[in-house]
This record gives sequence, structure tokens and C-alpha cells, in this order.
Amino acid sequence: MTDSPFEELVKSLFKTSRRVDTALAELRVIATQINTKYEPRAQFNRWRDSEEGKLWKQEQHQAQGGCCAIAKCGKPIQLKGSHIDHIKPLSRFPHLAVDTQNLRITCPECNIAKSNKITMVA
Repeated sequence: MTDSPFEELVKSLFKTSRRVDTALAELRVIATQINTKYEPRAQFNRWRDSEEGKLWKQEQHQAQGGCCAIAKCGKPIQLKGSHIDHIKPLSRFPHLAVDTQNLRITCPECNIAKSNKITMVA
């Protein structure tokens, strides 16, 4: 016996609903992976833009004598425009996002060139 057009439509809707549910579950997994990757960066940015982060940057800049912390460079840098560098890169050590023992001030060129490499403190 053949299903009526209505029954065929209902079956088709159930199959489609299951495919949509499966796709949504896969997207939730991907969204969780993306959020896990980018949350440390957002946490760092919030700290950097906070009064605490700005004060730390000023104090660190003074402690470094106003110079880039990368040993091969060491050139004088202005506070404005300088970068806060993660000694152990944020991409590889997200738990150190706002650990001030893992931060230093560098010139933009050195920080960009360093990328996600680990470098020693000068």
C-alpha cells in the first residue's frame, strides 16, 4: 500500500528536521571551538583597556626604561603605540592571557615579527 501525499510530506518533514538537528549540533561544536580560541584574546583586550591594564603598561614601560624588551632591538619606544607582548604566545598559552609575568612592552615591529614564537626576556 502506498502512503498518501500527506504521509509522504510528514515523513519528508521528519527527515529534514533530523538533518537540521544534526547540522545544528555540528555548528554548536564549531561555535564552541571558535569561542574557546578567541575568548583569551577578548579577556586580554578587556584587561588591556581597563584602568588596571593601562596602569600596568605605564609602570612596565618605566621599568623597561622606555625601551623595547626584545633583546636584539632594545630601541627607545613611546608608550603610545607600543605593544604589550605575550612572552609565551596567547595562541599557544591561552591560560596566560592576563598573567603580567608573561607580558612585556615591545615596539610594534618586534611584536609583529615575533608572531607566536616564544622568546626569552631581555
